[in-house]
Amino acid sequence: MARHKQIKTEEQEDPEMNISSMIDCCFLLLIYFLVATSLVSEKKLDISIPASTQSQSSQKPPVEPGRIVLRADGSVTWNGDMNVADVYNPDAQPGSAEYRAQRQLDQLVEQLKNYKDLASSVQSEPVVMLTGAPSAPHQRIVDIMAALAEAGIKSVGISTADPEGK
Repeated sequence: MARHKQIKTEEQEDPEMNISSMIDCCFLLLIYFLVATSLVSEKKLDISIPASTQSQSSQKPPVEPGRIVLRADGSVTWNGDMNVADVYNPDAQPGSAEYRAQRQLDQLVEQLKNYKDLASSVQSEPVVMLTGAPSAPHQRIVDIMAALAEAGIKSVGISTADPEGK
């Protein structure tokens, strides 16, 4: 009879995974996103939408509503004939002069303040209609709403009809 050798094997412990480096990475990503999202500060948009009841629609305001048109390329016109903002460049670097200029819309704010003064002179509330192309940059809509808030205009109507009729 042959003898079989018995080999004693050591008991192996359950494998463990060291996740401390993964936790460090998660905390670093969390800190990065918290800091990155707090860099952009938007202005408070305190704007009310005008009601559409029959009693108010029968009274025509003495001042025609102002009209802002936002085209698909990001250009903005005031009352159909005055170009107040050029084509929107989404690749502009934050902090650059071009980025600040296209986000502030100074010319539009000036026109809106003039319109508000005109409406106030006839004891009327200024009403602005914003018509935007469906493919217009969303950031541009936020910029226009910020310009309205800066001018102090709170009655805004919004339409998503294509301003070029396409």
